[in-house]
Amino acid sequence: MDYKTKRYDLLMQKMKLDKFFTMYLEKFDKQMDAEKPNTPIWKLYKQKSSEYNKLCQEIRNCEYWIKKHV
Repeated sequence: MDYKTKRYDLLMQKMKLDKFFTMYLEKFDKQMDAEKPNTPIWKLYKQKSSEYNKLCQEIRNCEYWIKKHV
């Protein structure tokens, strides 16, 4: 697969997750008590956060390979 195409696809996924976090935090911010991090709300947030971190790493990897092959 072309790294530029892959990077574009990953950036689109990242934008969707950015939107998810914005909407999620607007809706559940008051229910996310740091004292009780084992709620279903926190579980989904942590899952999406982990997915976001992996996605960002993949984007950095693609950018590295794009720069390397230019």
